[in-house]
Amino acid sequence: MEIFEIITFVLGFLILIITFFDFFHTTLSGNGFWYISGNLNEFLSKIILANKNKRFFDYSGLIHLLLTTLCWLILLILGTYLIFISDEEMVVNAQTKVPADLLERFYYTCYLLSTLGIGDFTPGHNFSRVLSSALSFSGFILLTTALTYLLSVVNSVLSKRQLALTISTLGEDITELYNFFELDSSSALTDKSGDLRQLILKNASNFLAFPIMNHFMTRKKSRSAEVQLASLYEVLMVLQTQYEQKTVEYAKMNKVIKAIDAYTSMGISEEDDFENDEDHLAELRQFWTTRGLKYQQDSKKDRQMNASLKSAGWDWEDVYKTEDRW
Repeated sequence: MEIFEIITFVLGFLILIITFFDFFHTTLSGNGFWYISGNLNEFLSKIILANKNKRFFDYSGLIHLLLTTLCWLILLILGTYLIFISDEEMVVNAQTKVPADLLERFYYTCYLLSTLGIGDFTPGHNFSRVLSSALSFSGFILLTTALTYLLSVVNSVLSKRQLALTISTLGEDITELYNFFELDSSSALTDKSGDLRQLILKNASNFLAFPIMNHFMTRKKSRSAEVQLASLYEVLMVLQTQYEQKTVEYAKMNKVIKAIDAYTSMGISEEDDFENDEDHLAELRQFWTTRGLKYQQDSKKDRQMNASLKSAGWDWEDVYKTEDRW
């Protein structure tokens, strides 16, 4: 083999290895994105968040999902194609045994990876036959795994929407939410805290299994888990100041707050990517002090919540937009 053929084969092989690793790490490892899909989705997220029109958010998840899948497919085709052009005898015409040209090799590559067969061409020697069999099988594995992954992502997104709607039905904003827990705090916390905590932790674990679900945004506050969790977090941090640490109510609220903390810490990896204006947040929280209520501040949790909100296209102002129902 000439040096160019060796380089082409090695390059194609490396692309396939990297693609397989990125694909399986993202879809099966439960450890989030790997390098390629992670950087791609971060880039797409910045473009979508730069668009101030929240109507675009309704399609963000679809865009992330389709382009991530397309990226894997393109890399798979590219790596396989480079392998098949590395040797003249890799692919030949099934009838004439004449070596295929570049376009015919591309046709053979796509046909092979689609698991439909080998088309009008055939491997030219035994090594090519082994490669074709292995690549055809890998194409089948990737296609079936990708379909299963897509369905699982959709189910996780629906669970995330359920979490948001569950909280929003308790109160449309922080005023209603506070009134719900404050009017009959003991009963409300006893009845709701366990279910809320389980639902929050379930969605937190989904972030690791299906990291792409974090990019399914929405323009409706009632459907945004980030906004609803921030509202719940703010209300619980106020209510906690009204109870002794040894009380059942305090313990139940603390468990829900820890679940929210787990959600925000798993959902966002880089807090520093988002501006955190502590002074502005302190001004917004005067909403409580002007009503004679105390707030228990936690800077670390505030930074995580800030990153969670802004990664979903929202801000603290959206949490504190409320009607006065005191």
